[in-house]
Order: sequence, then structure tokens, then C-alpha cells
Amino acid sequence: MKVETLIDKLIKKLEEEKEALLYTLKDKTYSEKLLGIVEEKKELISKLSTYSKEDFVGLEDRLEKVKHLSQENMIFAMNNIQFIEDIFEAVFKQEIKTYSSKGDISKESKSLINKKI
Repeated sequence: MKVETLIDKLIKKLEEEKEALLYTLKDKTYSEKLLGIVEEKKELISKLSTYSKEDFVGLEDRLEKVKHLSQENMIFAMNNIQFIEDIFEAVFKQEIKTYSSKGDISKESKSLINKKI
């Protein structure tokens, strides 16, 4: 398969991923769709990784679009994670108390994302 075709397919998957990320909190079917998109995207990236740098000459505009879409999707994913974390924090607020040698108490909120399970 040609590099151009693979990049175009990757761009299409990134656009599908963007849509799924936008609506995933609203409808769980988008979450399931998102998992499939991520797997297909990994396969495309794996195929693209087999090509040499010279094979991408002349495709800079497409590669820039891939970069831009990837950054947007990362931002949407991070915002979704933060939104979910904020909800859990509001519902299951946990504070960790630390006592100093002087007997002072300091409180620190613990994030669900950063916890070890």
C-alpha cells in the first residue's frame, strides 16, 4: 500500500477519533467506537513505521495535518479525563492529612488518576 494512502487513512481515523472524543461522555456507544478507532490507528501507524524517511518527501502538508489532529485529540482526551476526575473528586472527596514534627496538619487532595490500585 502507498504511503499517501496510509496517511490519508490515518487522517480519516484521527477525524473519527476526534468526533468520538467529543461525544464519548454523552453516549457510551462512542466509547466503544473509540476503542476500535484506536486499534485501527495503531495498525496504520505500525504500517507507516516500516517506511523510510524518503518515502514521506512531498507529504509534509498531510503530515502536518496528522500532527495537528493528534494534538487536538490529545487535548480532548485530557479534557475528558479531567472532567471525569472532577466528578469523582466531587463525589468521593478524599483528603490526605500529613502531620509535621511540630504537630501541624496539612491536607492534600488525592487524585483518582494518580492513585495506585
